[in-house]
Amino acid sequence: MEEFKPIEFQRTRDFSRKLNATFEFVRQNYKPLGKAILMIAGPSVLVGSLLIGSFMGDFFKLTFGLQSNGGDPEALGQYFLSPSFWLQLLLMFVLLFVSLIVTIATINCYLVLYHEKKTNQIEVSEVWDRVRAAFWGYVGTTVLFFLAFMLVYILLLIPAVMLGAISPFLVFLGVLIFIAGLFYVFISSSLTYFIQLYEKRNFFDALARSFRLVNNGKWWSTFGLLMILQLIVGISSYIFLIPYYVILFTSTMHSVSTDNPFEFSDTMRIVVIACFTLYYLAQLLLYALPNVGIAFQYFNLVELKEAKGLMGEIQMLGQVKPDDGRPPEQF
Repeated sequence: MEEFKPIEFQRTRDFSRKLNATFEFVRQNYKPLGKAILMIAGPSVLVGSLLIGSFMGDFFKLTFGLQSNGGDPEALGQYFLSPSFWLQLLLMFVLLFVSLIVTIATINCYLVLYHEKKTNQIEVSEVWDRVRAAFWGYVGTTVLFFLAFMLVYILLLIPAVMLGAISPFLVFLGVLIFIAGLFYVFISSSLTYFIQLYEKRNFFDALARSFRLVNNGKWWSTFGLLMILQLIVGISSYIFLIPYYVILFTSTMHSVSTDNPFEFSDTMRIVVIACFTLYYLAQLLLYALPNVGIAFQYFNLVELKEAKGLMGEIQMLGQVKPDDGRPPEQF
């Protein structure tokens, strides 16, 4: 049996070592971490995913059903104005909002417990206790993030509109500035959730510290790390949407190549529901990758700037290590 060797967080790592450490951590902890995610965040994500799948199935069934009744738009209008549509939309938003918070909290709490205990023998109950304590703080952080990004969105949109008003040729420049500004803010604030939990800071202190760490010459490395990990998550989870795109392509080909309208059957509706449900469940599990990468980047940046791990090792010099039960080495 292979001896367990905990991964040391507090050390500097170059780009490739951060990627390797992220995948090694997931390989080492996929069972206990996956179990914690499924048991804590799984119920809300499953229900939210089923609602999304059901929503997409109803929408496609209604859209293709319009072809069989002469293209009457009243049915579609009544669907969007019905109370059931807005209730379903509200439930989807609430459940996915809760799922996002609980998923981030579960992964980060597991990371902190692993760092403290130096083992992957972590019970779901331990993670759940930490998640409950962090939940409302993360709710406030998410709401404040939304408000802050809306403010940034408006502030960045103003120069883009002004450039477009001066000359149509400057519209492209304005769009570039707008997109670059959003990316800058997103990457600079990417450590906020982990800092808030690990350092026990409030939203504003955690956000300011994230900006200071990332913009200390490490913005591009943070950007590259997150983009690669998000790309892996996106490609892997989109596999479950392949049947959905096959149905969409097939239905489109039928609708333009024959006189008979394509009928969106109940079987196809079930396939769409299953595809979207599996897609969001896969994203739930795979979201651990960028979160773990963020944690390693955080410790890397802290070590580069503050050398906490090195200082801890210096303080340990000369101290007698506790007896671990192993016989002394023979030289």
